[in-house]
Amino acid sequence: MAERSASFADACARACPGFVAVAAPRRGRKSELLAGVVDGLPVIGKRTLRPNPIWDWYADREVALYRAFQRDPLPVTAPRLVAADHGVLVIECLAGAPMATRRHPEAPLSRETLQAFVELRARLAAWRGQPPADPPPPRVRSRMRERLLEDPTAPMAWIREGIGTCARRGILDAGVARRLDDAIAEHAPVAFGHGDLLLRNVLGQGTQIALVDWECAGLHIYDWDLALLWSQLAAPARPPLEDAVRSDRKRWRAFRALTVFALARELKFLRSFTANPRGVRLARLQAELAEAVARFADNDPNRG
Repeated sequence: MAERSASFADACARACPGFVAVAAPRRGRKSELLAGVVDGLPVIGKRTLRPNPIWDWYADREVALYRAFQRDPLPVTAPRLVAADHGVLVIECLAGAPMATRRHPEAPLSRETLQAFVELRARLAAWRGQPPADPPPPRVRSRMRERLLEDPTAPMAWIREGIGTCARRGILDAGVARRLDDAIAEHAPVAFGHGDLLLRNVLGQGTQIALVDWECAGLHIYDWDLALLWSQLAAPARPPLEDAVRSDRKRWRAFRALTVFALARELKFLRSFTANPRGVRLARLQAELAEAVARFADNDPNRG
């Protein structure tokens, strides 16, 4: 373990001369982070844990995005690129703590905070830079689709095909899946977005919001970021976010469809990545999904 930590620090120093580690690495499911300093600037080193064609594609994409952000700055707060080389990304370490530590936190966010997210989504859509457009290789793409992973080079396809995958796996009823797909096809404008707007990827400090983990950023269905945010909220906190999209009937129906897919995807993830997914957490998510499907049906003009 100590040897791997030292090799990580060495890789960061090769990519960014002057890098000095100040803590032990923090390891996640697919990548690890290493806090350090460069000439007094707090930074974070990031690399994939082990070779994997999917995570490697995302890692290369994140580097390309940070370079694009250097050319055309984002209209939201994000870390600044410091260096990238030797399979390592070194970025500025921003102040603030993650707004959640798990994927499905049932967060009780205030109306004011949700309005800040709605405004942030609009600012992201206004970015005029060029995200990387190279699609994943066919075999990587196939594995991403099967795992319901974000593909910012195919913003409509990955979600619509993901709905079909959920139906084949019994997570969604086939008839419901068809109506979800119809709703999204009817109203799904595409714009630049974060793509993985989990609250654990959001740093909050007072009224300020900063976004990290940009590997999924690119062209996405506009309301995907908001639907993913909705899926992480406690039920009483959701109405203010719903109010932001409710005025247009087609948009509202498509948003409902996206929230159903977001919950279905979380259920698939829970079953895939949890050693023993039974119990309260699984039952709660299943109940949420059933309620979301019922509410979508209530707003479906084609039902019956």
